[in-house]
Amino acid sequence: MNELMKDLRREHYGLRRLLALLEAKLHMLEQDIPPKYSLIADTIDYIESYIERYHHPKEDIIYQYIIDNDLDRTKDIANIMKDHKTISQTTKPLKATLDAILLDIIVPKETTIEQLRAFIQTEQAHVELEDNLIFPMVESLIDDKGWKIIAQSVPKQDEDPLFGERVRAEYQDLFIRLKEINSN
Repeated sequence: MNELMKDLRREHYGLRRLLALLEAKLHMLEQDIPPKYSLIADTIDYIESYIERYHHPKEDIIYQYIIDNDLDRTKDIANIMKDHKTISQTTKPLKATLDAILLDIIVPKETTIEQLRAFIQTEQAHVELEDNLIFPMVESLIDDKGWKIIAQSVPKQDEDPLFGERVRAEYQDLFIRLKEINSN
């Protein structure tokens, strides 16, 4: 398997862990148990700042290569690129809601539940589609020469601030919570 695809799959694994954490917080909200909103906000912040800034652009470079080389016969690749924009649109209202809650502004619980549920469902569906359909398709369509061309187009990226060698200070709580979940 190509190194870039290994990175993308590793990042999806981390994203699935984060979505499971968000699901647990969603269940708490649905049961009238107040979750730690700062942890939810940190999770959304990580997804927005790392996944949307580094992960999706890497995928988009790969997907654009497939489109540019007329390899996207089913148009699945073009459609998945549109998903990246949709995901960004579901992130913004949730982030605004969480920011308001953290500023002690009263937000209807139903609004938070609805936005969090929509975000989780959108992300999960996207990851599942990529893992089960798009990534295998990508691996079958791109040869070694193509991967070399793509590798030259992928910009150098910062180390993953949550799953990398060093966890950034702003994600320490999130990292500890993920470790706790894994040990249970």
